[in-house]
Amino acid sequence: MKSTRSWTKFFVFSLLFLIPSVTFADLTGRWNCNDGGQYYVRQLGKEVFWYGEKSANNPSWSNVASGYVDGNSIILRWADVPKGMHMQEGILILQIDNPNRFHSVKKTGGFGGSIWERP
Repeated sequence: MKSTRSWTKFFVFSLLFLIPSVTFADLTGRWNCNDGGQYYVRQLGKEVFWYGEKSANNPSWSNVASGYVDGNSIILRWADVPKGMHMQEGILILQIDNPNRFHSVKKTGGFGGSIWERP
């Protein structure tokens, strides 16, 4: 029974992260948000990572996030980092509208932004 469970976990992990996925768009690049910040996004298959900040020289906030693409959705866990003054964290669920725009569907932890667009 234990070996079957281990095999199942390996199979699910492989499907989610190792097999390249067909996604709506490649999200890698710089994005502007309606919270006044800039976000630097990297997509590797289904995995998504970002660094966001209000200002490069004197940010009132800065955060990192990691998660995955699921169809037209991006599911992320985010956390503020000590470059800024805030120390919050939470979950974001974003909807990909087109290759150059996505918006928030659900936000926790006091996240401010809701619309991201490529410049």
